[in-house]
Amino acid sequence: MAKTVMERLIEQKPNLRSSEEKAADYIIAHAREVVNLPITELAARIGVSEATIVRMCQKVGYRGFQELKINLAIEIVSPIQAVHEEISENDDMEAVMQKVVTAYITALDSTLQVVSSSELSRAVDFLSAARSIQFYGVGGSGPVAQDAAHKFMKTGKPVVAYTDTHMQAMAASLTEPGDVIVAISHSGSSRDIIDALSIAKSRGVTTIGLCHYARAPIDKVLTIKLGTSSYETLYRMESTSSRIAQLAIIDALFIGVCLRDPEKAVKNIRLTREVIAPKRF
Repeated sequence: MAKTVMERLIEQKPNLRSSEEKAADYIIAHAREVVNLPITELAARIGVSEATIVRMCQKVGYRGFQELKINLAIEIVSPIQAVHEEISENDDMEAVMQKVVTAYITALDSTLQVVSSSELSRAVDFLSAARSIQFYGVGGSGPVAQDAAHKFMKTGKPVVAYTDTHMQAMAASLTEPGDVIVAISHSGSSRDIIDALSIAKSRGVTTIGLCHYARAPIDKVLTIKLGTSSYETLYRMESTSSRIAQLAIIDALFIGVCLRDPEKAVKNIRLTREVIAPKRF
């Protein structure tokens, strides 16, 4: 039987350097907290470098922190908690619906508390003046990027959503100053998204991130970070309610851009509705 994360950490402690042992001890003592932390935040809390955490993870048998974190999350929660933290096996559908909706409401309220209105205004400034707008998202964030592109098309600007990582890198390599990229990544730790944004940033492009408010690797390649919060991320590697918070911010940005030129916005919305109307019964 494969050893657990805790067993590996304890077993390998004598073989770790002092800084690596410090990281291992923190994970052992704060396992439930660690599964919800990006490596940047964890390193800051422990007082070691990100490289130290990665080396420690590799010494105990994992490719890196992300793999250790995934295995740790699997070990400390029940199967049903992996779907939704607050739901238990004994809940009926009424209770399930109540808890899901409550999680969404909490995510929206929490996001309202953490998102910066000044940064929202800055983002609207850049989006309003943008030559073109690209939205990037992978996995569960992909549909959010597509929804954002669907909305922002009505601004009349060239808008596209990329959910394929190769396409993101290629598109980023062709961007120019005046373009704006909006990346959706709840964890802020997606390597492919960060790589694409790094390419765009080197070309003088404005990069906006919709991510969890905690410190994360993506912060280094963002012009503006719009922080979100979601309730049930304590154990889960991906948050279902984070999508609701992300969509709310997208809507706010879209409305903000429309308010900069209301006449144009009304005209574009009318034109798009007119061409879609015949396609409905």
